[in-house]
Amino acid sequence: VQRVQTQFFDRVVSIRFLEASCGYGCLLFWRNDLAEKWDNLGFSIRPLNGHVRYTWSDGNWDSGVFVPAPYQLMHINAGALHYGVSCFEGMKAFSCKDGKIRLLNPELNAKRMQKGAGALLMPEVPTDMFVTAVMEAVQRNKEFVPPYGNNASMYVRPLLFASGQMLGLAPLANEYTFFVTVLPAGGYFGKGSEVGVKALVSSDHDRAAPKGLGSVKAAGNYAADLSPVHGAHAQGYNTTLYLDAKERKYVEEFSVCNFVGITKDGRYVTPKSDTILQSTTNIMLQQLARDRGMIVEERPIDFHEEISNFKEIGMCGTAAVVVKVNSIRHGDTVYDFNDFDTMASLRSQLTSIQCGELEDKHGWMKEVCDSVGDTYSEEFPPLVASLAPGMVTAEAKGSVQKLGSEAMHGLERSLLEHVVKTAQPGNPESVIAAMDAFWNKTFQAQGAEKWNVRGQKIEEKVQEKVKLKADSPHPVRCLEMGTYCGYSALRIARNLPEDGKLLSVEKDELFAAIATKIIEFAGMDSKVKIWMGTVHSELINITERMERQPADFVLVDHSKERYVPDLKLLEDCGVLDKSTTVVGDVEVYPGDERLPKAIQQEISEYFSDREFALATMV
Repeated sequence: VQRVQTQFFDRVVSIRFLEASCGYGCLLFWRNDLAEKWDNLGFSIRPLNGHVRYTWSDGNWDSGVFVPAPYQLMHINAGALHYGVSCFEGMKAFSCKDGKIRLLNPELNAKRMQKGAGALLMPEVPTDMFVTAVMEAVQRNKEFVPPYGNNASMYVRPLLFASGQMLGLAPLANEYTFFVTVLPAGGYFGKGSEVGVKALVSSDHDRAAPKGLGSVKAAGNYAADLSPVHGAHAQGYNTTLYLDAKERKYVEEFSVCNFVGITKDGRYVTPKSDTILQSTTNIMLQQLARDRGMIVEERPIDFHEEISNFKEIGMCGTAAVVVKVNSIRHGDTVYDFNDFDTMASLRSQLTSIQCGELEDKHGWMKEVCDSVGDTYSEEFPPLVASLAPGMVTAEAKGSVQKLGSEAMHGLERSLLEHVVKTAQPGNPESVIAAMDAFWNKTFQAQGAEKWNVRGQKIEEKVQEKVKLKADSPHPVRCLEMGTYCGYSALRIARNLPEDGKLLSVEKDELFAAIATKIIEFAGMDSKVKIWMGTVHSELINITERMERQPADFVLVDHSKERYVPDLKLLEDCGVLDKSTTVVGDVEVYPGDERLPKAIQQEISEYFSDREFALATMV
């Protein structure tokens, strides 16, 4: 119905509305050939196909949904917003040499999130559900997994948080949300991943308190690091290094990474503390070191006594993998580390296992699906079968709300599906009845009486205008501002004579697509024309559709703050004059509140100074 062009990785990504077998539009994102871009992705948020979401309530997790939108709607008193009841994970998926996409050791991340859930009194995400959700999110976005042979991967971010309302620390929230989002990513530290970084010991801030939440991946732990790390950046350092909060002598960890070091006598040493978040990457590096016969020590490290004993220092974590630390400054003293041979070799071994170039002896890699490959030439990505039993798309549940131009509109799609399945084609009365039934059920009949009265009043005014022009050689010309799903357009059109015309203007492309389909299904497309845009952008089309004559009937049913400005614009262009009947709608959905007083006053003052045939609000 509509093609939109947008920029993604400096390339054009097409967004097209398709008709699925059930008769409603489907918005799909896909990438063009990005082969020359994969090595320079950086670490940033990008638009993808969607995310996987599960909801916990009444003691159980639901079967999950795939949400084709980057938004989450929740109560303003959600526990995550007010009390930081939230923890997350970081993991990766890779395109492997054999053409498969695989995840790296997801069970380790599931176990770590379960520990975080327990610490924050949230319901645990079962390991099977966690792994399935992660695999589902990767598979649904598989065209964005960087191809094999590039220095990039798909970063996976599972998040668990209290989405239910909390006021005080008791009672606990009655709803929790677990979702998995993904993004194609390069190195977390950019070029620093290759050339090394400089670290500054934080002397004025502590990352975590003893016996606190430092050992879990709680969201608040990262908020505590914002001021120190940005302060370090301002001084020319790439990251911070924290010492223990109690004695300020034992090494804890870097800003977002574990501390790992190779001593001058060849031992692999990493700190041990109940305030350190144990990196899953560190766990695997330790295993690879043991496989080589190296001594691995996980123990307290006295910075002042031992830092000079290291020949190599690295930062390790999922996003960073392993990054060389060139120097660490503590006070006025700078410690330099020139070597990185052992850590670089361990990193190379791990990344080779990740992409399938070396044997996975420990069973860390979990297959997800086939890789898309270096280029993606299919015009549209194929539909994928869900890996999660019972999982559907959120639009099928009508659970995605419009929170911005990028969001999907599940409720309206469900309306279209309902109309196609239950109404009689070519019968506008049957379609209107189906729409009434859907909205009455959706809003539990709230405002249904007002909604019906509204429609009747609109039709009465149209009928009056049709009678007045019964002997006129000119057709009845109508204009609607704000189509939504086409309900009012149908009620207007079914009262027009055969040569009657209705032009409806809608700025939302998906609403315009849905309304077009409903109008066509009702057999009213010969009378109704839907233009996507605003009154301002479509002014020429409006005047031409009105045959450069004043409109007989105008329904104002769009953004309320645009009522008067758009009516003035139409008046200046001759679309409105004293013969025009103008009707304004004051409700968006049944049961909504009336217009704010300021807007009511603006509209009232405008109409009081005009001589339209009729100006009324319904």
